[in-house]
Amino acid sequence: MTLVRAIGRTMLSSYFVLSGIRAVRNPEEFVADAEPVTGRLVPTAKRFAPDEVAGFIPEDTATLVRINGAVQVVGGLALATGKGRRVGAGLLALSMVPTTLARHPFWKRTDPEQKIRDRQQFVKNIGLLGGVVIASRDTEGKPGLGWRANEGRELAAKRSKKLKKQAKKALQHSLSDAATAAIGSGLALVGGVVEEGRKARKQAAKRAKEAVAQAQKDAKKAQKQAQKSARKTVDKASKRAGSTAKSARKSLEKAADQARSQLGEHIELGQN
Repeated sequence: MTLVRAIGRTMLSSYFVLSGIRAVRNPEEFVADAEPVTGRLVPTAKRFAPDEVAGFIPEDTATLVRINGAVQVVGGLALATGKGRRVGAGLLALSMVPTTLARHPFWKRTDPEQKIRDRQQFVKNIGLLGGVVIASRDTEGKPGLGWRANEGRELAAKRSKKLKKQAKKALQHSLSDAATAAIGSGLALVGGVVEEGRKARKQAAKRAKEAVAQAQKDAKKAQKQAQKSARKTVDKASKRAGSTAKSARKSLEKAADQARSQLGEHIELGQN
């Protein structure tokens, strides 16, 4: 807070602090002027306020004058010290509306001099109201709440756009990664199928070779068995032929012997 601001705020708040202390100490001094205003404001406030809050709104005009004076004292001190200056200036602005309407209703005055005095005081209070409104908006060169809110909205919008772009890119990357993974898995599957086909062909060729070798072995075995059987058959046939020849030889020899014996007998008979 600069020195100029400190001095200006102290000067501006001095009126409210003194006026508030006066209202807190002697509220009866302002009751007569405040009753027309409080008579309208209190019922309206109770009608629109929640039930939990409406029960705490006082109806006594003197109490309301004290409350308004206390608000002015607190707001004036906050504005003068700079501790919560903007909130304090806002409280002062709120308190000035009923105070001005109650104390200086120049439109109701019939006495010309009093009407002029009230008009001057009314305009003075309007000036003070403008001063505290400006003070409530003074950020001492720092960003105000409105600017911060607008900047926050713009920043949020930029971040939202950035997040949308990032989400879109992430989605595209995820889709491309998924497609790549699907293609890779498909190629791997095809490769696996091809590899399995190769293995199956190798196994089939191996089994065919084994079957051919086994067939060749079986053929050789069958050939050997056939040769053995043929040999056995030939041996048996030769044996049978030999035995038959021997039998025929024996029969011929026997027949020859018989023929000799008969021939000898005929010879002997011829001689006799």
